[in-house]
Amino acid sequence: MEPLPGWPGREHPHTGEVIPGREDSPGYTPEQAAEEKRLWELVRELSIAVSTHPYWSKPERGPELVEARMALKHHPDVMAALGDLAEAA
Repeated sequence: MEPLPGWPGREHPHTGEVIPGREDSPGYTPEQAAEEKRLWELVRELSIAVSTHPYWSKPERGPELVEARMALKHHPDVMAALGDLAEAA
């Protein structure tokens, strides 16, 4: 958000390769700063809504919960989706 100074490029001491520098950062405009603030407030609001949702009071604690989670992790639809992701990478 804040303007920051850049730094000059330099030559790598062993390879001679030029490591690029960076120009000064102008910082955020007032509109960008306001949007960032709004988005962080939204993240906090949604985090509270999710973490305090009644759903989280339903699951029983203990071995049954772990077994249910493991069953979901190894469900055929999940495994297929993971396979698709691995192939895409």
